[in-house]
Amino acid sequence: MWEKLNSKQKETYRKLITNFASLSEAFAQKEDESTNAIIAPIINSKYQETSFKNAFNATIEDIGNSSYDASINNGENSKYLVGIKAFGVKSGFQKIAQFKSSSQYENWDSIISGIKERSDNGKSKQDTRDYLKLAKRIAELRNKRINSSKSQLQGFDYTQDVASVYHVLMPSNTIKCPREGDEPYIMVGETSYLPIDISKIKILGPTNKKHLQNFRFTDGNHVYQYNSADSQLLMSFHANFNNKEEDNESIGVEKWSVKYIENAFEFFLNLPSVNISKSKNHVIQSFTFPIKTNRRSGFNEWFAGPKNPIRERNKKYLDLVKSGEAIFGVQSDWKKNIDFVLFGKFNSDTDKIKREDVRHRITEKSKPYKELFKKVVVALWRGEKPYEVYIPVPNAHKFNTKNPNFFADNAGILNGKKLESPVSKRTFTLQFLPSGEEMDMVLTQADGKAIQSVNSQYKFGKWVLKNIFQLNDWELLTDKVLDDLNINAMTFKKYDDGRPITLEFTYVDYQNLPNTFWQ
Repeated sequence: MWEKLNSKQKETYRKLITNFASLSEAFAQKEDESTNAIIAPIINSKYQETSFKNAFNATIEDIGNSSYDASINNGENSKYLVGIKAFGVKSGFQKIAQFKSSSQYENWDSIISGIKERSDNGKSKQDTRDYLKLAKRIAELRNKRINSSKSQLQGFDYTQDVASVYHVLMPSNTIKCPREGDEPYIMVGETSYLPIDISKIKILGPTNKKHLQNFRFTDGNHVYQYNSADSQLLMSFHANFNNKEEDNESIGVEKWSVKYIENAFEFFLNLPSVNISKSKNHVIQSFTFPIKTNRRSGFNEWFAGPKNPIRERNKKYLDLVKSGEAIFGVQSDWKKNIDFVLFGKFNSDTDKIKREDVRHRITEKSKPYKELFKKVVVALWRGEKPYEVYIPVPNAHKFNTKNPNFFADNAGILNGKKLESPVSKRTFTLQFLPSGEEMDMVLTQADGKAIQSVNSQYKFGKWVLKNIFQLNDWELLTDKVLDDLNINAMTFKKYDDGRPITLEFTYVDYQNLPNTFWQ
Protein backbone atom coordinates (compact mmCIF):
# COMPACT_ATOMS: atom_id res chain seq x y z
CA MET A 1 0.00 0.00 0.00
CA TRP A 2 2.63 2.53 1.10
CA GLU A 3 4.44 2.72 -2.22
CA LYS A 4 1.16 3.35 -4.05
CA LEU A 5 0.01 6.25 -1.86
CA ASN A 6 0.31 9.84 -3.03
CA SER A 7 3.78 11.26 -2.23
CA LYS A 8 2.43 14.67 -1.12
CA GLN A 9 -0.02 12.95 1.24
CA LYS A 10 2.79 10.83 2.66
CA GLU A 11 4.88 13.96 3.26
CA THR A 12 1.94 15.59 5.07
CA TYR A 13 1.60 12.50 7.23
CA ARG A 14 5.34 12.48 7.99
CA LYS A 15 5.24 16.11 9.12
CA LEU A 16 2.20 15.56 11.32
CA ILE A 17 3.82 12.60 13.07
CA THR A 18 7.41 13.88 13.38
CA ASN A 19 6.36 17.37 14.46
CA PHE A 20 4.34 15.85 17.28
CA ALA A 21 7.21 13.51 18.16
CA SER A 22 9.59 16.48 18.27
CA LEU A 23 7.87 17.44 21.54
CA SER A 24 8.55 14.04 23.15
CA GLU A 25 10.88 15.48 25.79
CA ALA A 26 7.89 17.31 27.29
CA PHE A 27 6.08 14.00 27.87
CA ALA A 28 8.84 11.70 29.06
CA GLN A 29 11.55 11.90 31.68
CA LYS A 30 15.03 10.49 31.50
CA GLU A 31 15.87 7.92 34.12
CA ASP A 32 18.81 10.08 35.09
CA GLU A 33 18.66 13.77 34.19
CA SER A 34 22.46 13.99 34.42
CA THR A 35 22.93 11.65 31.41
CA ASN A 36 22.76 12.51 27.73
CA ALA A 37 20.28 9.73 26.99
CA ILE A 38 18.10 10.17 23.93
CA ILE A 39 14.53 9.24 24.80
CA ALA A 40 12.30 7.31 22.44
CA PRO A 41 9.94 9.36 20.23
CA ILE A 42 6.36 9.37 21.49
CA ILE A 43 3.45 8.38 19.27
CA ASN A 44 -0.10 8.89 20.50
CA SER A 45 -2.39 6.27 18.94
CA LYS A 46 -5.43 8.52 18.60
CA TYR A 47 -3.33 11.30 17.11
CA GLN A 48 -1.81 8.76 14.74
CA GLU A 49 -5.27 7.71 13.52
CA THR A 50 -6.39 11.33 13.11
CA SER A 51 -3.21 12.23 11.23
CA PHE A 52 -3.65 9.19 8.98
CA LYS A 53 -7.24 10.24 8.28
CA ASN A 54 -6.37 13.85 7.45
CA ALA A 55 -3.30 13.06 5.36
CA PHE A 56 -4.85 10.32 3.20
CA ASN A 57 -8.55 11.31 3.29
CA ALA A 58 -9.13 8.01 5.04
CA THR A 59 -12.24 6.87 6.84
CA ILE A 60 -11.54 5.94 10.44
CA GLU A 61 -13.46 2.85 11.51
CA ASP A 62 -13.76 3.60 15.21
CA ILE A 63 -16.64 1.26 16.09
CA GLY A 64 -15.62 -1.19 18.78
CA ASN A 65 -16.20 -4.40 16.83
CA SER A 66 -14.36 -3.60 13.59
CA SER A 67 -11.23 -5.59 12.79
CA TYR A 68 -9.91 -2.60 10.84
CA ASP A 69 -9.02 0.92 11.92
CA ALA A 70 -9.29 2.78 8.62
CA SER A 71 -10.08 2.49 4.93
CA ILE A 72 -8.59 4.35 1.98
CA ASN A 73 -9.99 4.77 -1.50
CA ASN A 74 -6.90 5.01 -3.69
CA GLY A 75 -8.48 5.49 -7.09
CA GLU A 76 -11.57 4.10 -8.77
CA ASN A 77 -10.61 0.44 -8.52
CA SER A 78 -8.41 0.31 -5.44
CA LYS A 79 -9.37 0.26 -1.77
CA TYR A 80 -7.28 -0.56 1.29
CA LEU A 81 -8.57 -1.76 4.62
CA VAL A 82 -5.99 -0.81 7.23
CA GLY A 83 -5.06 -1.99 10.70
CA ILE A 84 -3.13 0.84 12.38
CA LYS A 85 -0.50 -0.02 14.98
CA ALA A 86 2.28 1.71 16.90
CA PHE A 87 5.00 -0.10 18.85
CA GLY A 88 8.75 0.04 19.30
CA VAL A 89 11.18 -1.39 16.81
CA LYS A 90 12.35 -3.92 19.41
CA SER A 91 8.88 -4.82 20.68
CA GLY A 92 7.61 -8.39 20.65
CA PHE A 93 4.18 -9.86 19.94
CA GLN A 94 1.30 -7.38 19.60
CA LYS A 95 -2.34 -7.90 20.53
CA ILE A 96 -4.66 -8.18 17.53
CA ALA A 97 -7.83 -9.78 18.96
CA GLN A 98 -9.52 -10.98 22.14
CA PHE A 99 -11.93 -13.89 22.61
CA LYS A 100 -12.96 -13.63 26.25
CA SER A 101 -16.63 -14.50 25.76
CA SER A 102 -15.99 -17.44 23.41
CA SER A 103 -13.21 -18.86 25.58
CA GLN A 104 -15.50 -18.86 28.62
CA TYR A 105 -18.59 -20.15 26.81
CA GLU A 106 -16.68 -22.98 25.13
CA ASN A 107 -14.48 -23.69 28.18
CA TRP A 108 -11.12 -23.43 26.46
CA ASP A 109 -9.51 -23.73 29.89
CA SER A 110 -10.44 -27.42 29.93
CA ILE A 111 -8.11 -27.99 26.96
CA ILE A 112 -5.30 -26.12 28.70
CA SER A 113 -5.92 -28.05 31.92
CA GLY A 114 -5.53 -31.34 30.04
CA ILE A 115 -2.16 -30.21 28.70
CA LYS A 116 -0.99 -29.22 32.18
CA GLU A 117 -2.18 -32.45 33.79
CA ARG A 118 -0.19 -34.59 31.36
CA SER A 119 3.03 -32.93 32.59
CA ASP A 120 4.74 -33.34 29.21
CA ASN A 121 5.80 -29.68 29.01
CA GLY A 122 3.42 -29.21 26.09
CA LYS A 123 5.54 -31.38 23.81
CA SER A 124 3.66 -34.68 23.59
CA LYS A 125 1.62 -35.66 20.54
CA GLN A 126 -1.59 -35.24 22.51
CA ASP A 127 -0.47 -31.80 23.70
CA THR A 128 0.17 -30.79 20.09
CA ARG A 129 -3.25 -32.11 19.04
CA ASP A 130 -4.91 -30.10 21.82
CA TYR A 131 -3.01 -26.94 20.94
CA LEU A 132 -3.96 -27.48 17.28
CA LYS A 133 -7.64 -27.88 18.16
CA LEU A 134 -7.59 -24.61 20.06
CA ALA A 135 -5.53 -22.80 17.41
CA LYS A 136 -8.01 -23.81 14.69
CA ARG A 137 -10.95 -22.54 16.74
CA ILE A 138 -9.16 -19.25 17.42
CA ALA A 139 -8.37 -18.94 13.71
CA GLU A 140 -11.98 -19.66 12.76
CA LEU A 141 -13.26 -16.89 15.04
CA ARG A 142 -10.55 -14.49 13.90
CA ASN A 143 -11.40 -15.10 10.25
CA LYS A 144 -15.13 -14.66 10.82
CA ARG A 145 -14.56 -11.28 12.44
CA ILE A 146 -12.27 -10.19 9.61
CA ASN A 147 -14.80 -11.26 6.97
CA SER A 148 -17.68 -9.58 8.80
CA SER A 149 -15.77 -6.30 9.15
CA LYS A 150 -14.70 -6.44 5.50
CA SER A 151 -18.31 -6.95 4.40
CA GLN A 152 -19.42 -3.90 6.38
CA LEU A 153 -16.71 -1.83 4.72
CA GLN A 154 -17.34 -3.19 1.23
CA GLY A 155 -21.12 -2.93 1.28
CA PHE A 156 -23.70 -4.75 -0.84
CA ASP A 157 -22.21 -4.35 -4.30
CA TYR A 158 -18.49 -3.90 -4.69
CA THR A 159 -16.23 -4.12 -7.71
CA GLN A 160 -13.14 -2.48 -6.25
CA ASP A 161 -9.96 -4.40 -5.62
CA VAL A 162 -9.86 -4.54 -1.82
CA ALA A 163 -6.58 -5.26 -0.05
CA SER A 164 -5.92 -5.46 3.70
CA VAL A 165 -2.67 -4.31 5.32
CA TYR A 166 -1.21 -3.45 8.70
CA HIS A 167 0.28 0.04 8.78
CA VAL A 168 2.75 0.47 11.65
CA LEU A 169 4.74 3.34 13.13
CA MET A 170 7.72 2.11 15.14
CA PRO A 171 9.69 4.61 17.26
CA SER A 172 13.33 3.89 18.05
CA ASN A 173 14.26 2.81 21.57
CA THR A 174 15.71 5.09 24.20
CA ILE A 175 19.45 5.42 23.62
CA LYS A 176 21.02 5.47 27.08
CA CYS A 177 24.61 6.00 25.99
CA PRO A 178 24.41 7.76 22.64
CA ARG A 179 27.36 7.83 20.29
CA GLU A 180 28.10 10.47 17.70
CA GLY A 181 25.52 10.34 14.96
CA ASP A 182 22.85 8.57 17.01
CA GLU A 183 19.42 10.16 16.67
CA PRO A 184 15.83 9.20 17.36
CA TYR A 185 13.73 8.01 14.46
CA ILE A 186 10.37 6.54 13.52
CA MET A 187 10.22 3.59 11.14
CA VAL A 188 7.17 3.19 8.92
CA GLY A 189 6.28 -0.48 8.63
CA GLU A 190 3.84 -2.49 6.58
CA THR A 191 2.86 -6.14 6.52
CA SER A 192 0.00 -8.23 5.22
CA TYR A 193 -3.31 -8.34 7.07
CA LEU A 194 -4.56 -11.81 6.26
CA PRO A 195 -7.07 -14.31 7.58
CA ILE A 196 -5.30 -17.22 9.25
CA ASP A 197 -4.77 -20.10 6.83
CA ILE A 198 -6.33 -22.85 8.93
CA SER A 199 -5.17 -25.64 6.60
CA LYS A 200 -1.52 -24.70 7.18
CA ILE A 201 -1.47 -24.13 10.95
CA LYS A 202 1.60 -25.57 12.63
CA ILE A 203 2.00 -25.62 16.41
CA LEU A 204 5.29 -24.15 17.63
CA GLY A 205 4.65 -25.07 21.26
CA PRO A 206 4.20 -23.26 24.57
CA THR A 207 5.98 -19.98 25.22
CA ASN A 208 7.88 -21.80 27.99
CA LYS A 209 7.42 -24.86 30.17
CA LYS A 210 6.17 -22.79 33.10
CA HIS A 211 3.39 -21.23 31.06
CA LEU A 212 1.82 -24.08 29.12
CA GLN A 213 -1.40 -22.10 28.83
CA ASN A 214 0.30 -19.69 26.39
CA PHE A 215 1.36 -21.15 23.06
CA ARG A 216 2.48 -20.12 19.60
CA PHE A 217 1.51 -21.27 16.13
CA THR A 218 2.10 -20.22 12.53
CA ASP A 219 0.23 -20.52 9.25
CA GLY A 220 3.28 -19.80 7.15
CA ASN A 221 2.35 -16.12 6.78
CA HIS A 222 2.58 -14.91 10.38
CA VAL A 223 3.41 -16.26 13.82
CA TYR A 224 0.70 -15.97 16.48
CA GLN A 225 0.61 -16.33 20.25
CA TYR A 226 -2.43 -17.09 22.38
CA ASN A 227 -2.40 -15.92 26.00
CA SER A 228 -4.95 -17.85 28.03
CA ALA A 229 -5.30 -15.55 31.05
CA ASP A 230 -6.92 -12.75 29.09
CA SER A 231 -7.94 -14.77 26.00
CA GLN A 232 -5.83 -12.59 23.74
CA LEU A 233 -4.41 -13.38 20.31
CA LEU A 234 -1.09 -11.70 19.57
CA MET A 235 0.96 -11.59 16.40
CA SER A 236 4.65 -11.16 15.59
CA PHE A 237 5.24 -8.41 13.05
CA HIS A 238 8.73 -9.71 12.17
CA ALA A 239 9.16 -10.49 8.49
CA ASN A 240 11.11 -13.61 9.47
CA PHE A 241 10.35 -14.87 12.94
CA ASN A 242 12.94 -17.65 12.71
CA ASN A 243 15.71 -15.06 12.78
CA LYS A 244 16.05 -14.37 16.50
CA GLU A 245 18.25 -11.33 15.92
CA GLU A 246 15.74 -9.65 13.70
CA ASP A 247 13.52 -6.87 15.00
CA ASN A 248 10.44 -5.12 13.61
CA GLU A 249 12.52 -3.01 11.24
CA SER A 250 12.34 -6.01 8.90
CA ILE A 251 8.90 -4.75 7.79
CA GLY A 252 10.15 -1.17 7.40
CA VAL A 253 9.31 0.75 4.23
CA GLU A 254 10.51 4.22 5.24
CA LYS A 255 12.55 5.81 8.02
CA TRP A 256 11.94 9.29 9.46
CA SER A 257 14.49 11.09 11.60
CA VAL A 258 13.08 13.07 14.52
CA LYS A 259 14.57 16.36 15.73
CA TYR A 260 13.59 17.23 19.27
CA ILE A 261 12.70 20.83 20.03
CA GLU A 262 15.39 22.23 22.29
CA ASN A 263 12.93 23.43 24.93
CA ALA A 264 9.53 21.83 24.48
CA PHE A 265 8.08 23.53 27.56
CA GLU A 266 8.97 26.96 26.22
CA PHE A 267 7.26 26.00 22.98
CA PHE A 268 4.01 25.28 24.81
CA LEU A 269 4.32 28.43 26.95
CA ASN A 270 4.62 30.62 23.86
CA LEU A 271 1.73 29.14 21.91
CA PRO A 272 -0.68 31.94 20.95
CA SER A 273 -4.05 31.95 22.69
CA VAL A 274 -6.78 31.35 20.13
CA ASN A 275 -10.47 30.72 20.29
CA ILE A 276 -11.25 27.54 18.40
CA SER A 277 -14.86 26.92 17.51
CA LYS A 278 -15.89 23.34 18.02
CA SER A 279 -16.85 21.63 14.79
CA LYS A 280 -20.41 20.36 14.67
CA ASN A 281 -21.05 16.67 14.07
CA HIS A 282 -24.66 17.34 12.99
CA VAL A 283 -26.05 14.35 14.94
CA ILE A 284 -29.39 15.37 16.44
CA GLN A 285 -30.58 11.95 17.66
CA SER A 286 -28.85 8.65 18.22
CA PHE A 287 -30.20 5.29 19.39
CA THR A 288 -28.42 1.98 19.94
CA PHE A 289 -30.66 -1.06 19.63
CA PRO A 290 -29.63 -4.48 20.95
CA ILE A 291 -29.70 -7.23 18.33
CA LYS A 292 -32.41 -9.71 19.29
CA THR A 293 -32.03 -13.35 18.31
CA ASN A 294 -35.62 -14.53 18.77
CA ARG A 295 -36.63 -17.58 16.71
CA ARG A 296 -39.03 -16.85 13.84
CA SER A 297 -38.71 -13.03 13.90
CA GLY A 298 -36.32 -10.20 13.18
CA PHE A 299 -33.09 -11.50 11.70
CA ASN A 300 -34.56 -15.01 12.05
CA GLU A 301 -37.85 -14.21 10.31
CA TRP A 302 -36.92 -16.60 7.48
CA PHE A 303 -37.20 -19.42 10.06
CA ALA A 304 -40.93 -18.83 10.61
CA GLY A 305 -43.71 -20.78 8.96
CA PRO A 306 -45.01 -19.99 5.45
CA LYS A 307 -47.01 -16.81 4.88
CA ASN A 308 -49.69 -18.70 2.98
CA PRO A 309 -49.99 -22.16 4.55
CA ILE A 310 -51.20 -25.02 2.36
CA ARG A 311 -54.75 -26.06 2.99
CA GLU A 312 -55.45 -29.69 3.67
CA ARG A 313 -56.14 -31.74 0.57
CA ASN A 314 -55.60 -28.88 -1.89
CA LYS A 315 -53.60 -29.36 -5.10
CA LYS A 316 -50.25 -28.16 -3.68
CA TYR A 317 -50.55 -30.46 -0.70
CA LEU A 318 -51.42 -33.48 -2.81
CA ASP A 319 -48.57 -32.73 -5.20
CA LEU A 320 -46.09 -32.44 -2.30
CA VAL A 321 -47.18 -35.75 -0.80
CA LYS A 322 -47.24 -37.53 -4.15
CA SER A 323 -43.79 -36.25 -5.14
CA GLY A 324 -42.25 -37.39 -1.86
CA GLU A 325 -43.88 -40.81 -1.87
CA ALA A 326 -42.74 -41.36 -5.45
CA ILE A 327 -39.16 -41.10 -4.18
CA PHE A 328 -39.33 -42.54 -0.68
CA GLY A 329 -42.28 -44.94 -1.06
CA VAL A 330 -45.87 -44.95 0.12
CA GLN A 331 -44.88 -46.89 3.22
CA SER A 332 -42.45 -44.20 4.35
CA ASP A 333 -43.27 -41.63 7.00
CA TRP A 334 -43.23 -38.83 4.42
CA LYS A 335 -46.98 -38.05 4.47
CA LYS A 336 -47.18 -38.47 8.24
CA ASN A 337 -44.41 -35.93 8.82
CA ILE A 338 -45.79 -33.50 6.24
CA ASP A 339 -49.21 -33.64 7.95
CA PHE A 340 -47.60 -33.13 11.35
CA VAL A 341 -45.78 -29.97 10.24
CA LEU A 342 -48.65 -28.49 8.21
CA PHE A 343 -51.67 -29.31 10.31
CA GLY A 344 -50.51 -30.07 13.84
CA LYS A 345 -51.49 -27.87 16.79
CA PHE A 346 -48.54 -26.11 18.38
CA ASN A 347 -49.42 -24.00 21.39
CA SER A 348 -46.23 -24.03 23.46
CA ASP A 349 -42.71 -23.10 22.41
CA THR A 350 -41.68 -26.71 23.08
CA ASP A 351 -44.31 -27.91 20.60
CA LYS A 352 -43.12 -25.39 18.03
CA ILE A 353 -39.51 -26.51 18.39
CA LYS A 354 -40.58 -30.13 17.91
CA ARG A 355 -42.43 -29.12 14.74
CA GLU A 356 -39.33 -27.28 13.50
CA ASP A 357 -37.15 -30.31 14.17
CA VAL A 358 -39.43 -32.47 12.03
CA ARG A 359 -39.48 -29.77 9.34
CA HIS A 360 -35.67 -29.78 9.37
CA ARG A 361 -35.56 -33.56 8.86
CA ILE A 362 -38.01 -33.33 5.96
CA THR A 363 -35.96 -30.54 4.37
CA GLU A 364 -32.65 -32.38 4.74
CA LYS A 365 -34.22 -35.53 3.30
CA SER A 366 -35.44 -33.66 0.23
CA LYS A 367 -32.19 -31.77 -0.52
CA PRO A 368 -30.77 -34.32 -2.99
CA TYR A 369 -33.91 -33.93 -5.12
CA LYS A 370 -34.02 -30.42 -6.61
CA GLU A 371 -37.70 -30.20 -7.55
CA LEU A 372 -38.90 -31.84 -4.33
CA PHE A 373 -36.66 -29.58 -2.23
CA LYS A 374 -38.16 -26.52 -3.93
CA LYS A 375 -41.70 -27.70 -3.12
CA VAL A 376 -40.73 -28.39 0.51
CA VAL A 377 -39.22 -24.98 1.22
CA VAL A 378 -42.15 -23.20 -0.42
CA ALA A 379 -44.69 -25.24 1.55
CA LEU A 380 -42.97 -25.40 4.95
CA TRP A 381 -40.80 -22.29 5.12
CA ARG A 382 -41.07 -18.61 4.16
CA GLY A 383 -39.84 -19.40 0.66
CA GLU A 384 -36.95 -20.73 -1.39
CA LYS A 385 -34.46 -18.16 -0.12
CA PRO A 386 -33.71 -18.06 3.63
CA TYR A 387 -32.98 -14.32 3.57
CA GLU A 388 -36.28 -12.75 4.59
CA VAL A 389 -35.43 -10.56 7.58
CA TYR A 390 -36.33 -7.30 9.26
CA ILE A 391 -34.52 -5.06 11.73
CA PRO A 392 -36.41 -5.24 15.04
CA VAL A 393 -37.26 -2.05 16.92
CA PRO A 394 -37.08 -2.96 20.63
CA ASN A 395 -40.00 -1.90 22.82
CA ALA A 396 -41.45 -0.53 19.59
CA HIS A 397 -44.72 0.95 20.87
CA LYS A 398 -42.93 3.10 23.43
CA PHE A 399 -40.15 4.04 21.01
CA ASN A 400 -42.48 5.21 18.26
CA THR A 401 -44.75 7.00 20.70
CA LYS A 402 -41.79 8.97 22.08
CA ASN A 403 -40.01 9.37 18.72
CA PRO A 404 -42.69 9.40 15.98
CA ASN A 405 -40.50 11.45 13.62
CA PHE A 406 -37.18 9.68 14.02
CA PHE A 407 -37.23 7.57 10.85
CA ALA A 408 -39.44 9.95 8.84
CA ASP A 409 -41.93 12.71 9.63
CA ASN A 410 -44.96 11.12 11.35
CA ALA A 411 -43.73 7.63 10.39
CA GLY A 412 -44.16 6.30 13.94
CA ILE A 413 -47.60 7.72 14.76
CA LEU A 414 -49.76 4.91 16.13
CA ASN A 415 -53.47 4.34 16.39
CA GLY A 416 -53.55 1.53 18.93
CA LYS A 417 -51.03 -0.88 17.43
CA LYS A 418 -51.52 0.26 13.84
CA LEU A 419 -49.24 2.75 12.08
CA GLU A 420 -51.41 5.60 10.80
CA SER A 421 -49.24 6.99 7.99
CA PRO A 422 -49.32 5.35 4.54
CA VAL A 423 -46.31 3.31 3.42
CA SER A 424 -45.00 6.20 1.31
CA LYS A 425 -44.75 8.37 4.44
CA ARG A 426 -42.99 5.61 6.42
CA THR A 427 -40.32 5.01 3.78
CA PHE A 428 -36.85 6.47 4.35
CA THR A 429 -33.29 6.08 3.12
CA LEU A 430 -30.90 4.23 5.41
CA GLN A 431 -27.14 4.55 4.94
CA PHE A 432 -25.04 1.65 6.15
CA LEU A 433 -21.73 2.56 7.74
CA PRO A 434 -18.87 2.26 7.15
CA SER A 435 -19.49 1.34 3.47
CA GLY A 436 -21.73 4.36 2.86
CA GLU A 437 -24.17 2.35 0.74
CA GLU A 438 -27.84 3.24 0.93
CA MET A 439 -31.13 1.38 0.75
CA ASP A 440 -34.77 2.45 0.98
CA MET A 441 -36.37 1.04 4.11
CA VAL A 442 -39.86 1.17 5.59
CA LEU A 443 -41.17 1.17 9.17
CA THR A 444 -43.84 -1.51 9.31
CA GLN A 445 -45.79 -4.19 11.26
CA ALA A 446 -47.79 -3.82 14.49
CA ASP A 447 -46.47 -1.10 16.81
CA GLY A 448 -43.94 -0.20 14.09
CA LYS A 449 -41.74 -3.03 15.37
CA ALA A 450 -39.95 -3.75 12.09
CA ILE A 451 -37.68 -1.98 9.62
CA GLN A 452 -37.40 -3.81 6.33
CA SER A 453 -36.12 -3.04 2.86
CA VAL A 454 -38.65 -1.79 0.35
CA ASN A 455 -37.60 -3.39 -2.92
CA SER A 456 -34.65 -5.71 -2.18
CA GLN A 457 -35.47 -7.54 1.02
CA TYR A 458 -33.55 -10.65 -0.03
CA LYS A 459 -30.56 -8.57 -1.10
CA PHE A 460 -30.38 -6.93 2.31
CA GLY A 461 -31.12 -10.19 4.12
CA LYS A 462 -28.48 -12.16 2.26
CA TRP A 463 -25.83 -9.50 2.96
CA VAL A 464 -26.67 -9.29 6.65
CA LEU A 465 -26.99 -13.03 7.30
CA LYS A 466 -24.17 -14.39 5.15
CA ASN A 467 -21.68 -11.51 5.11
CA ILE A 468 -22.12 -9.68 8.41
CA PHE A 469 -23.24 -12.54 10.66
CA GLN A 470 -21.29 -15.17 8.67
CA LEU A 471 -24.16 -17.68 8.73
CA ASN A 472 -24.71 -20.62 6.43
CA ASP A 473 -28.03 -20.90 4.61
CA TRP A 474 -30.75 -22.15 6.97
CA GLU A 475 -28.64 -21.36 10.07
CA LEU A 476 -30.21 -19.46 12.96
CA LEU A 477 -28.68 -16.28 14.34
CA THR A 478 -27.91 -16.91 18.02
CA ASP A 479 -26.33 -14.98 20.87
CA LYS A 480 -23.35 -17.32 20.57
CA VAL A 481 -22.84 -16.29 16.94
CA LEU A 482 -22.96 -12.63 17.94
CA ASP A 483 -20.47 -13.22 20.77
CA ASP A 484 -18.07 -14.88 18.36
CA LEU A 485 -18.26 -11.88 16.01
CA ASN A 486 -18.10 -9.28 18.79
CA ILE A 487 -21.33 -7.72 17.48
CA ASN A 488 -24.44 -7.29 19.61
CA ALA A 489 -26.03 -3.96 18.71
CA MET A 490 -26.90 -1.45 15.98
CA THR A 491 -26.50 2.30 16.26
CA PHE A 492 -28.85 4.60 14.33
CA LYS A 493 -28.02 8.30 13.93
CA LYS A 494 -30.13 11.14 12.58
CA TYR A 495 -28.52 14.35 11.29
CA ASP A 496 -29.56 17.97 10.77
CA ASP A 497 -27.69 18.51 7.49
CA GLY A 498 -29.88 16.48 5.15
CA ARG A 499 -27.88 13.26 5.05
CA PRO A 500 -29.75 9.94 5.51
CA ILE A 501 -30.16 8.16 8.82
CA THR A 502 -27.13 5.92 9.32
CA LEU A 503 -26.80 2.44 10.78
CA GLU A 504 -23.66 0.69 11.94
CA PHE A 505 -23.27 -2.69 13.61
CA THR A 506 -21.38 -2.38 16.85
CA TYR A 507 -20.72 -3.86 20.28
CA VAL A 508 -21.95 -2.60 23.65
CA ASP A 509 -20.72 -3.54 27.08
CA TYR A 510 -23.81 -4.38 29.11
CA GLN A 511 -21.95 -3.42 32.29
CA ASN A 512 -21.40 0.07 30.91
CA LEU A 513 -24.20 0.88 28.49
CA PRO A 514 -23.98 3.98 26.27
CA ASN A 515 -26.48 6.75 26.95
CA THR A 516 -27.97 6.12 23.49
CA PHE A 517 -29.01 2.56 24.38
CA TRP A 518 -32.70 1.68 23.91
CA GLN A 519 -34.30 -1.61 24.85
